[in-house]
Amino acid sequence: MKILNNKYQRIFNLIIIFILIFFVVGLIQATDYDPKYVNRQSLQVDFNNIRTPLIKRTFLKIEKIYNLILYKNTNNFLLETNNLLTKYKYVPLSLENIIKQDDFKFENSNEKWFRSNKNNFSQRFSNLQKINSTNVNELEIAWTYKSNDGVGQIQSNPIIVKDKIITPTPGHNIVALDSKTGEEIWKFKSKSSYPAQRGLVYWEGNKISAPGIFFSDNIGLYKVNVEDGKLDLNFGKGGFVKTKLSKTAPLIVDENLIISTFAPSLDIYDVNTGKIKWKFFLRENQQKIYINSLDKLSGCNPWGGISADTERKIIYITTGNAQPDYFGLRRPGKNKYCNSILAIDLNTKKKIFDFQEIEHDVWNRDMASPPILGNIKTSEGIIDVVIAMSKTGNIFVLDRINGNSIFDLRLRLGEGKLTKNRYFFDLEKPEPIEKFELLSSDIVDDIKFTKKTPKKINNKKFGFYIEPSSEYDLLTWTGYGGIPWTGGSFDDENDILFVNSNKIPGIIRLNNKEEGKYKLEHLLLEEGYPATSPPWGSLNAIDLRSGKIKWKVPLGEYSELTKKNIPFTGTENYGGALATKGNIVFASGALDKKIRAFSSDSGKILWEYLLPHQSFVAPSTYIRDNEQYLIVISTGGGVLKEKYPKLVTAGDYFIAFKLKNK
Repeated sequence: MKILNNKYQRIFNLIIIFILIFFVVGLIQATDYDPKYVNRQSLQVDFNNIRTPLIKRTFLKIEKIYNLILYKNTNNFLLETNNLLTKYKYVPLSLENIIKQDDFKFENSNEKWFRSNKNNFSQRFSNLQKINSTNVNELEIAWTYKSNDGVGQIQSNPIIVKDKIITPTPGHNIVALDSKTGEEIWKFKSKSSYPAQRGLVYWEGNKISAPGIFFSDNIGLYKVNVEDGKLDLNFGKGGFVKTKLSKTAPLIVDENLIISTFAPSLDIYDVNTGKIKWKFFLRENQQKIYINSLDKLSGCNPWGGISADTERKIIYITTGNAQPDYFGLRRPGKNKYCNSILAIDLNTKKKIFDFQEIEHDVWNRDMASPPILGNIKTSEGIIDVVIAMSKTGNIFVLDRINGNSIFDLRLRLGEGKLTKNRYFFDLEKPEPIEKFELLSSDIVDDIKFTKKTPKKINNKKFGFYIEPSSEYDLLTWTGYGGIPWTGGSFDDENDILFVNSNKIPGIIRLNNKEEGKYKLEHLLLEEGYPATSPPWGSLNAIDLRSGKIKWKVPLGEYSELTKKNIPFTGTENYGGALATKGNIVFASGALDKKIRAFSSDSGKILWEYLLPHQSFVAPSTYIRDNEQYLIVISTGGGVLKEKYPKLVTAGDYFIAFKLKNK
């Protein structure tokens, strides 16, 4: 009997040892030590960092049970009840930092296209005008390149340096093409997928280190030689620095190489060596060690882009929404720094300001595109601004120095059970590109767009900022609406912003059995089109001096509807606009595969070309041998391929256009 007891005791001891090892390994893997942060404790613990799948699932399961016991409120907004609130409230404009006419210059006066979206200001506007509104209909194909390494979506706006076009390919390579002939000069393969997913940057070099192309992929930061595509062995470890996931185009300010990561963070490296200088954590109140993700926001990642005021040494960064997208139980409070634009001072390593559009977002309406820097002429004088665009359809024009709006801001009370005491932006100026609120009058019953009170809205909630729930279907514009991640093109001289947008209806309902899960359906007519009045996708021109929409036109068409004499409806689109001083705006990204040129003055279509596949990234333009070219990436694929499998194709075409030789 004693021998038997000893046997069970040994088994018990082994089980205890195994459990201890299991949890010790989990805690070691969950621990993150990084002394380079200037606004966060060096030691952090996050169960999502655990690499062993079984251990990770166990830790997160225990955490989930703990949180379900602790928190029971559906979305946990932490509201303050106040019955004296008015429907609207206003924040007055602020014009403090006026600049004299002779003391400013246009960033886009420099025609170098050295960074995706053109420059550090992310303006994506060209002063070239050899191709213009009078001759754009004479464009023809100059050359075509096929990467032959895969098919699928490219999201990175190409750069043009040293007579080369530098761009990622569908096969996850970086290639350099001769800008005149389209001939492949070199091809580089990174260590993981999606190199330069949202962009890359060229650096001219200095006395210490050679010129090069910088870009990120899923695991790190690279520097390659612009002439041959070889890694620069003097940067980092053989041309590579391991980092957190980064999707956006890097910035270079003086000798600072800057990236945004999904830590989330802003990371500053020595451009010569690749040595990390410091990091800024993009979440608030992290001056403590946290043990689980209850106290650690998920999401809020800077996947839209970053821009820089190179003279003031200020970095501007837009952030995504908190996650889960439509469920807020485990992230109580305002979720500060999410759905925001932040300004970080490179010299002081401190935040100058942050501006949050939505506190505790449960609608998936982040600031998804790069902030744009420019100068706006006001009644009081010229003011340096940063322009932030949102999937709500809102555009915010803020003083670049203090973050104050140069227009009056109107806010309105939400209409949901949990939002009735919360204010949300309901802007008058700038006029929203698309409205957030879906009304019963937006719903249509048939393809003739007859407006009725259809059965589609029965037993559904809809209105101004009503929170999703497991108790009802919420009818709303989906998270793919408003201004997408491709952002805008800004004419800094005339203060006109050109931007594409979407307006696609959907139905959201939370799952009452599984935390954080939801069902998202599209609200469609019998024929499969959106069950709301068009346009469903638009190209817009906004005058940022007056705050008024200058013109709005449908972007894209369904040919079968056009044949029925139904006017252009526009389609869901993700291309992005390129405006030029030639009085034209190029835009693609619609489901119909066309690249179009519109009049900057009126929005009239001046030229169009049917591409082999959709183009889901803005084109670039450049001069070579005194001829202007337009480079268009036609690879299709991506999110819209999954959403519209019969309409969206995938390929590997890169096409350059120029004017016909007469």
